[in-house]
Amino acid sequence: MKNRLGLLQLLLCGITIIGFSGCDPSNTKKQPYETLTFNVDETQLEPVVRDTVLKIAIAAPKNWKQIDDSMLAQVVNKLEPQLTRQDLQIAPRWIFLNEGSRAMCVVSELNSVETAPDDTLLETLTTAYQNQFPNAKVQQTIFMKDAFRIHQLMVIAADFVLIKLICDAPETLVFAVDYRVPRDVYQTELRAIESSIGSIQPNL
Repeated sequence: MKNRLGLLQLLLCGITIIGFSGCDPSNTKKQPYETLTFNVDETQLEPVVRDTVLKIAIAAPKNWKQIDDSMLAQVVNKLEPQLTRQDLQIAPRWIFLNEGSRAMCVVSELNSVETAPDDTLLETLTTAYQNQFPNAKVQQTIFMKDAFRIHQLMVIAADFVLIKLICDAPETLVFAVDYRVPRDVYQTELRAIESSIGSIQPNL
């Protein structure tokens, strides 16, 4: 139990870096973004989880099992000092873990963001990740998926790949989905991760 909790805390350290505050709606840019379509392979996914707070549905990659509520509470309590950055609070709601490969998916509510993130968000996050992982390659993009506008940040380091998605839609709260995968299993898990991203839907 302690070893598993320690592993979760270690894996979460690279995910929870965040250094921006709530966005001013007057600065939010309204412009068209490319719409991406994801081919979802149901055989690559766990059963769908429905979050009535975030108003979304999502399926984790196959064999990435949801940790129980008691362990989630322990992880959040241990990481609480790291999860607050200025005006933004990150509240993990779901953690899915593949104990064999140490791959992990975290779904979080960004519960202090009252408006949609503006287009400077990725620049701020990119700088923060480049500072923390100076030898990593950091890529950013914004795209539409169904009703969601998704700010995507990909960090490719020597030993892991992190895909951070910050999502907003008119009907849902602003939320983040982070996939952190050891570099040596990334290609093996890629199809399942793409299917998982494609499974994200509003759940009204």
